[in-house]
Amino acid sequence: MRRYALDLANGAALVLAVALASWGASSRLELTRTRTRAAPRAQELVVEHGADGRPALRDAQGVLVPLVHYERIVSATLAADRVLADLCEPDRIVAFTRYAGRTAQAHRFAGKRAIDARDGLEHILALRPDLLLVSELFDPSYTARLREHGVAVFDIGALQGLRTLSRQIEQIGLLLGASERARRYAEALTRRMQAVTGAGQKLPRRRALYVGVYGARLFGGAAATSYHDVIESAGLRDAAAEAGLSGWPELTSERVLAMDPDLVITRTGMAAIVCRHPGLERIAPCTGEGRTIELDGQLLDDPGPGMLEAAEALRAASLHH
Repeated sequence: MRRYALDLANGAALVLAVALASWGASSRLELTRTRTRAAPRAQELVVEHGADGRPALRDAQGVLVPLVHYERIVSATLAADRVLADLCEPDRIVAFTRYAGRTAQAHRFAGKRAIDARDGLEHILALRPDLLLVSELFDPSYTARLREHGVAVFDIGALQGLRTLSRQIEQIGLLLGASERARRYAEALTRRMQAVTGAGQKLPRRRALYVGVYGARLFGGAAATSYHDVIESAGLRDAAAEAGLSGWPELTSERVLAMDPDLVITRTGMAAIVCRHPGLERIAPCTGEGRTIELDGQLLDDPGPGMLEAAEALRAASLHH
């Protein structure tokens, strides 16, 4: 049976897949490559009409998904979990990703089924979904099989931080029949992200770098990711983006040394591992001239509205001496 993968985390899911691939794991998914699509152009959502004349919305795969009243909705992407919980009537939601139940917002998903990458086609079909939300990380061939079984699947596309999330929120709002509420929600999220920098003490904008360690390999989160938005919203400068990097690049010690960050942002428990990596003991955050900041991985990896809480946590940590 073919397997599929839920994007249970943000760039971490991508870089972890790359690391697993190096250990001999195989995958049919695009998870095995750390590529970045070009940023989508900002444009108004266009409601079209399907062959049957019903209003429909075109997803990232180019498929027209009918705009009808969906009553059994399943989220297979962490980016949609929180949005659904905030915008949709609870009795219309059947399941979220298993990752959602491990976040600080776990109580929002209580009483709902949880799905993950180990679940097969029969498991999803047993939930009797009439709408399944996925992202570009979902196996397109698996998506096609679900559509053959009559499930409306909507691919929200690339996970590139706030600039794609805002549009995705509005898409989900249209599918829920709550477009105006979704528009206000997206606008409020953007305003609140922009306001984080202004909270608390004003400091010079120090250069920060996100570093994740997977086995013996280092990966960053640069432009066109939620990590970039979290760093910038916290009042810091994204050293990786300033170096011209985007997506989730693999980092070498030499590249990190060249970027010379004042701060290293990483997941809880990883700071010491980063500083033990050959060559990185010389960077300022590891010599004591700069700082390492650890944030809860469940929060830091959230590509959805959890970016706001991550930015607030990073801002608070960066102000603490």
